[in-house]
Amino acid sequence: MINQHADIESLLQQLGERLKEARLARNESQELLAQRLGITRQSYSKMEKGYPQTPIGNWLAASSILGLLGGWQEVLAAREDLFAQFERKSAKRKRASERRQGKR
Repeated sequence: MINQHADIESLLQQLGERLKEARLARNESQELLAQRLGITRQSYSKMEKGYPQTPIGNWLAASSILGLLGGWQEVLAAREDLFAQFERKSAKRKRASERRQGKR
C-alpha cells in the first residue's frame, strides 16, 4: 500500500511538471492560466506541484486550455481484450421475432 501511495505521488508530480512545461511553452504566467481556469494562482501552483486534492475537473480544464486533452481521452478510453473483440464480432445478431418465438 505504501508503494502505491508513492507511485501515485510520483505520477501526480510528473503530471504537474508536464502542465508546467506546456504553460511555459505558451509563455503564460501561473496567474494568467489560473484566471482562465477560474481558480486562484495558489490553487494552480498546487496543480503544478502534483497536489493530490486537486479536483479532476481542474486538470481537464487546464489540459483543454493547453491543448493536452487528447492524452486524457486515451487514458479514459475503454479497453477491450482481443478475445472480447472476437466474441463481439463473431456473435450473430438475433432478430426480435426469433426471441419471441422461443418464449412460446
